[in-house]
Amino acid sequence: MKKCFLITSILFFSIACYSQSKPIIGSWIWRDSANTIQFFIKANGTIEERRGLASEDVWSKTPRTGTYTFDSASKLVITWADKSTENRQVKFKDHFRGAEIQFTSSKNNPKKVYLFLRIVDEEVVPDK
Repeated sequence: MKKCFLITSILFFSIACYSQSKPIIGSWIWRDSANTIQFFIKANGTIEERRGLASEDVWSKTPRTGTYTFDSASKLVITWADKSTENRQVKFKDHFRGAEIQFTSSKNNPKKVYLFLRIVDEEVVPDK
């Protein structure tokens, strides 16, 4: 019984550790009544950002591309293709389904926090 419990505990612990090792990877979107911001963060270290009006399809926009690093202090450092760098603080919400990402503007350093939601891709399988 103890052996079974130990194996089960190790299995669940390893799954939990592995699944939370790279929570920033994926597609994230923020939208209000006027604007949309979308990030596509890949496991190979690249990032794409698309912006547009809420009524537009942001996937049809040309992405702003760059590379990123994400450290254990939840700091996202983005180096864009034009060599500009942005530092953003990330705070995960609701079991990694949402992320508060802090944007800092260069004008008088006002800070805005946006709640991004993770886009989950689901496959629909038709009945046969």
